[in-house]
Amino acid sequence: MPPHVDIPSIAVSDLRGQAVSLEAYNGRPLFLSFFATWCGPCMREMPELAALHDTLYDKNLTIICISDDPVEKLQTLQAIYGDRLIFLHAASLHDIGIYTYPTNYIYDASGKKVYDQVNPDNWTDPALIKNIRQLL
Repeated sequence: MPPHVDIPSIAVSDLRGQAVSLEAYNGRPLFLSFFATWCGPCMREMPELAALHDTLYDKNLTIICISDDPVEKLQTLQAIYGDRLIFLHAASLHDIGIYTYPTNYIYDASGKKVYDQVNPDNWTDPALIKNIRQLL
């Protein structure tokens, strides 16, 4: 079961080291993926998340991937996925309560959590996409 994550309390920074408030994304659907670059299922999920962004473009879904791995590794991923995925750095995912990777959450535009999942999901599955579309 995914742990409760309090969005305002999550301390993250962009890949230049500037603090970022996740509250800046209020008012739009938000997908948070807590991952590690050494996690095979996490890395296999990245292209699917990028495809999900494209599929749900009309819903303005913002996909943010958060890791406590070295910033240089996150910069490499950002270069691959461009603006489809936003990569942010956290000092420690364990401090947030994340111990299993990936751990994913989806929030609707009002900030209500509508989906959570520990371990990867098939983000290209038409039934799952339809469900997410309805939740947003």
